[in-house]
Amino acid sequence: MESSAKNYAATVSHGGAGRKRPRTSGMYQRKRAIAACLPCRARKTKCDNIRPTCGFCANHDAQCTYADTANDHSSFDPASLAILERINHAVALLEAQSATAPEHAPTRQSQRWHQPAVMMPSLSHAHEDSHSVEISDDLLVETPGFPARSHNCEAILKWPIFRDRAPDVWSLVLENDESVLPAATQAHPIALGRGIQEEQIVPLSETFLSHVHLKNPILEVSGFTQYVRDAAENGLRWDGPSCLVLIACALGCLASPFQSSHDSRHSLTTSTPMMALKEASAAYYLAAKKRLGLIEPSFLGVQCHFLCDVLEMYFLNAMRAWHYFNQACVQLQNLLLTSSYTRTGDEGHIPRETQRLEQRLYWSCMKSECELRCEIPLPTSGIGRFGFPDMLPSPPAELLSPLPYSSGGQETGSSSLAEQEEERSWFYYLAEISFRRLMNQTLATIGGNGEASWVDNIQQIFINHHVFEEQIDSWCAHIPPQISVEQAGDLDNELAHFIHQRAMVYREWIHRPFLYYIIHQPLNDPFAYRAMPLAKRCLQLCVETQYMIQPFHRHHGSWFMARNSLARALLLIAATLSKRIEMPDDWKQAADHSLQNIHYWAEEAEDLARAESILKDILATV
Repeated sequence: MESSAKNYAATVSHGGAGRKRPRTSGMYQRKRAIAACLPCRARKTKCDNIRPTCGFCANHDAQCTYADTANDHSSFDPASLAILERINHAVALLEAQSATAPEHAPTRQSQRWHQPAVMMPSLSHAHEDSHSVEISDDLLVETPGFPARSHNCEAILKWPIFRDRAPDVWSLVLENDESVLPAATQAHPIALGRGIQEEQIVPLSETFLSHVHLKNPILEVSGFTQYVRDAAENGLRWDGPSCLVLIACALGCLASPFQSSHDSRHSLTTSTPMMALKEASAAYYLAAKKRLGLIEPSFLGVQCHFLCDVLEMYFLNAMRAWHYFNQACVQLQNLLLTSSYTRTGDEGHIPRETQRLEQRLYWSCMKSECELRCEIPLPTSGIGRFGFPDMLPSPPAELLSPLPYSSGGQETGSSSLAEQEEERSWFYYLAEISFRRLMNQTLATIGGNGEASWVDNIQQIFINHHVFEEQIDSWCAHIPPQISVEQAGDLDNELAHFIHQRAMVYREWIHRPFLYYIIHQPLNDPFAYRAMPLAKRCLQLCVETQYMIQPFHRHHGSWFMARNSLARALLLIAATLSKRIEMPDDWKQAADHSLQNIHYWAEEAEDLARAESILKDILATV
């Protein structure tokens, strides 16, 4: 029986019979085997037409699918059908693909990589009375500085309202990058503490699975636990599996359960000091890096580089993170490209476990690159144009049938906690990927031409806003109840909290052009009366989002949240400096909350220290 997480992935990625690119596109129709299954058609292999699995597919452990039954859901259980029906509308809104193929598609690649997928969904459900919204895929183009140039906090500092009030900053990160310096020359080198404690390998790895892997499930848990068991019983080796275990232990030293801001601040005085935890993490990390260069190009090597990126983000060093992350992207592209040339004929069948691993690595790399490039003006690795055929990663096969849950989103029944956590993890992972597509589309549409277009094309911005409001409403409405926005009030539900925060950040972004318009246009402008309530809504969203940030909880996104906090504070300050718009009552407290958040992390990151200084100086002028 299919799991609910697997059904969720299949539903979001399917969306319509005309949208999924069949692997047999371009193949001729066989006259003597009209009812051949799709794998036999693709390989030009004679099919015995046995159903549900033909002889060839049974012998090769392949997924046997017939064209006339590809969309047959009769074998699905009621819970799966309910999820399919509930998400179907979101599919139409979020996952519609452009029918236009790229001009420079590979010509020698195998059928599996034959047709590059378009990353961006299109807007197919615009308001009946509005013009169509044309989407361009700017995030996949070598456009210098985009999308950071119109989205990040440095872009807000360049608004005319801040002229003579803020320094001319191109990038807080790149202008203060110390990642190229030896550790000994940096201001706060981290000692190695007591070194590696082999008796801690198992508990640290369990912490990693509970608090890090949960949000980025790029590992096969069963294989990873075998690596951990081998390292604990036989000692660490100079190989890839031991390198992976060491990186996981380094992350396990820093990861902690999600808590409210009050509880997190209190825990700082009752638990191991953070410096000691960072020193312990550095010891495992150093041992891992000594092994990293010994790993041959492989998916295991990609996993190690990707998790080094995650660890550097825990250390709040974005440029070091980009170094490892870029290597992961390039190595993954090389592996996928090489495999596409070598997989031919019957021996070219890809085991399902390998397919799932490729999917997870590709979409995790894609999502992470987009997130970093929204903050730092860096060039793309090219992974977005690689042309991966799978719309979403597939959940692990061992996930059980849908877990029953109450209307409040709490699982019931006898399912184990591990099964519940794995299902929630995959719901979150798939929701994150679909959100990133939606956010990329919005960035390309609203921010592609810079702030000047917000004034020049304000009527189109109104149209876009209406469409994007519908899209985010639909995205929120179809999030599974275990991690839905309604569960964000539960202080222990970290995934629901982040889902809610994603939605709030998105809503602020689609309202930002109207705030810019009101601040920089005359109040007698003919469109000001329409823009004013939307600008006020932007300010209210800034305040609400500020209070959602948990400044004392360290995780992969802490650096992103600190920068987002600065951006919201700058928007509030810009509005009050203009004296053209009624401010929320608690805007000053929200700005102070932002300063507190940035200050908490500033000692560990030079770019955040400068951000704190800039924000203090600007606040002093208000």
